[in-house]
Amino acid sequence: MTLLHDAVEAKKFDVRVVERQLDRGVVQQKDREKFLKELPDDAANAEYVSIEAIASEGESNSSA
Repeated sequence: MTLLHDAVEAKKFDVRVVERQLDRGVVQQKDREKFLKELPDDAANAEYVSIEAIASEGESNSSA
């Protein structure tokens, strides 16, 4: 398939519109599940932060 076709197909499963696509019959639940199973696991690329660190960073920036 072409790059453009693949991009359009992926947009069908965008979390912002997938419920609407399901309601309209544009995609089927089984297709959505297949798409989700084929997504790569990016857990190794995740960066974990604590809310406390973000909050304290914001406080130090606002007092400067």
